[in-house]
Amino acid sequence: MPAERLEPLWSSLRPLPLRPYMPAYGGHLFYAAPGLLASISADENEADAAFGTRHRESLAPLKAYDFPWSRFDA
Repeated sequence: MPAERLEPLWSSLRPLPLRPYMPAYGGHLFYAAPGLLASISADENEADAAFGTRHRESLAPLKAYDFPWSRFDA
């Protein structure tokens, strides 16, 4: 998806102090919110985000962002 689609998320996510994962491909950075972990890889044109949680109900607020999900289990 276009990177600017992630803008609404930044107010709810906090960056984790971890090194980027797989730096050869845009470097996945990790973020957290209550009950939620996010891995985001983005450049100026495109972003890829993955979210994980122990409880599905923590994913429900993400549905409001209308992202083009490849899979959504909440």
